[in-house]
Amino acid sequence: MDKISSLVGRYSFRARVFFNGVFCDANAFPEDPAAGQLHLVRSGTVVFRQDGAEPLRVDEPAMVFYPRGSAHTLEIPDGAGATLLCAHIRFEDGGANPLARALPDRLYQPLNEMGALRQTLELLFTEAASPSQGREVILDRLCDVLMVQVLRNEFDKGEMSVGLLAGLADRQLSLALAAIHERPHEPWQLTSLARLACMSRARFTEHFRNVVGMPPGEYLTRWRIGMAQNLLRKGLPVKVVSAQAGYTSAPAFTRAFTTMVGMSPRQWLKEAAPA
Repeated sequence: MDKISSLVGRYSFRARVFFNGVFCDANAFPEDPAAGQLHLVRSGTVVFRQDGAEPLRVDEPAMVFYPRGSAHTLEIPDGAGATLLCAHIRFEDGGANPLARALPDRLYQPLNEMGALRQTLELLFTEAASPSQGREVILDRLCDVLMVQVLRNEFDKGEMSVGLLAGLADRQLSLALAAIHERPHEPWQLTSLARLACMSRARFTEHFRNVVGMPPGEYLTRWRIGMAQNLLRKGLPVKVVSAQAGYTSAPAFTRAFTTMVGMSPRQWLKEAAPA
């Protein structure tokens, strides 16, 4: 499985369109760490404002995305109206999701600079104007596709300095990360991961923390526990999940899970696991 596919398979997200049409006023979006906001401008002029940033005036078809739900406002300056499609992008674990954290606070791309993303955006605009049955479901799914393409585009550009995408783009760290993602059940130690990256333990630990944003051991635990949560949702017993997640016993897995999540696997399934 390729790098982006493995991430999307582990760190899930779901798009839900909440506005599609002509907008003529102003609207404020309060901070919402649980959901990013995607704004697709089809026509008209829109001004996006955010504390601590210069206003962004958009007067051509474009995408504006706030992956971590930063507070912002959008205004229609001339009162003539703008045609918009807006969606909530709900990342698993909200703003703490490594995919959300890997992206800039605000991502802006005009349609004519979007490359492969342009076809998806044009298809979104076409579907948004269609009265056909199933439109809402198709729009939601196309937004999902657009988000995967955004992640791939940011990864391919290689401009991220910190975060999971930066780690995957790093020639040495990517080898260790791929091993964790593909074989989480193996008894990984700092020494074996550093060997994959062709680094000393100390250099690997420092470089991993600086690029990915957390120590290797913490990342390994988070990946394993996240994978375990997905398996638990599917109904697998704790004993089976613990082995697949790389733990030598169910009690060892339960201790690690409780430390990371704040409750036991069974309690989490009962109280916190999404339906």
